[in-house]
Amino acid sequence: MPNFAYKSLMLGAALCIAPIVQAQETEQVQNDNHITIGAGALLRETPFNGSKSEALPLPLISIKQGAYYFETAETGLHFEKGLDGIKPSIDLFIAARGTSGQDREKITADAGARLSVATDLGTLSAEYRHDITGKFNGSEIIGRYSYPISSGRFAITPAFQASWLDRRTANYMYGVTAAQRAKMIANRRSVILPVAPITGKALNLSGDISMSYQLNERIMLIGVLSNTYLDKRIRKSAAIDEKCESQAIFAVAYKF
Repeated sequence: MPNFAYKSLMLGAALCIAPIVQAQETEQVQNDNHITIGAGALLRETPFNGSKSEALPLPLISIKQGAYYFETAETGLHFEKGLDGIKPSIDLFIAARGTSGQDREKITADAGARLSVATDLGTLSAEYRHDITGKFNGSEIIGRYSYPISSGRFAITPAFQASWLDRRTANYMYGVTAAQRAKMIANRRSVILPVAPITGKALNLSGDISMSYQLNERIMLIGVLSNTYLDKRIRKSAAIDEKCESQAIFAVAYKF
C-alpha cells in the first residue's frame, strides 16, 4: 500500500468500525469477544494548495478479547461499568497518527486516555493524547458527542467533535518544513508548497455521520462521512487554501 494510503488509513479508520459494529448489536452481544474484518475505500480531500482528491484502498479490523481491543490504528484496554441508565467507560490506548498532504507522509504514535459516558441522550467523551515517538512531542485534547440511532438493520450515528491542538501538534499536522518543500522539488511536483510553520495553538471543529446496514448476522455495509473546519491560525497559512478537510469511507465488514 502506498505511504499516503496507509497514512490516510491511520487518520480515519480507527474511529469508524467499532461504534458502527456496536450500534448494530444488543448490550449483551457488545460485551462478548469478537473479531470483525472489512475492506473498502477512503476518499479524502486535504486543505493544502494543489492537493487532489484521493481514492485509496482501506482495510478495517475490530478485535475485542476481554478488556483488550484493537481497532485498525488503535489498540489498548477498555473498561466499562453499567449503572442505572448510565454507562461510564475508560480507554487506555496507543494510536497511530498521520499527516495529510503530498510529500508529508509520516506515521507517529500517541498514547492517551479517553473517558466516556453513555446515556439515553447519547455518548459524551473527553480524550487526551500525546506523541510518544519524539517526532514532535505535542498533545491534543478531544471532546466528542455522538447519538446512535438504530432501526431494524439500519444504524446511523451523527457526531460532533472539538479538537484542541497545542502548537507542536498543530505545526506537525498542518505546517510545511524546509525538508518537505525540498522533497516536493525533488519529486517535481506541479505545486511546490512554501515553508509555512503553524506558530500557535489551534481548535478544529468537525462533524461526522456513520451509517451501516446489516445484510445478515455477519455481514454489514458501512459508510462514514466527515468534515473538519480548521482553526483560523491554520487557514492563514500560505500552504493552506481550503477552510475544511473532509473524507468519506465506504466498506463491507464481516463478523466472525
